[in-house]
Amino acid sequence: MTQKRDASKQPAIDEALEKNKQVAEDIKEAADDLLVVHEVLEKGLSDKAPPQDVEQAVAHTGDIEKKLSESAETLDEINQALERAATQGKRAQEN
Repeated sequence: MTQKRDASKQPAIDEALEKNKQVAEDIKEAADDLLVVHEVLEKGLSDKAPPQDVEQAVAHTGDIEKKLSESAETLDEINQALERAATQGKRAQEN
């Protein structure tokens, strides 16, 4: 009975893994985009914005990029754990 219950969880684990991988990629892309925005603002290309607004934007986007990068790293760790669990579940199904 335990194997049957574990086997029924396998599709959910596989789906979570795929969703998690996509979220990790999305976050990495957002971090890259924010890094570009950060660099543009840092160069002061927005001459219409008050200097203090540009400084705040630069500080804020830099913080967001760092936070998103850390989140992406955490999701990568979760994905590795899910991959291990999925592999173990598949092996249990085969046996």
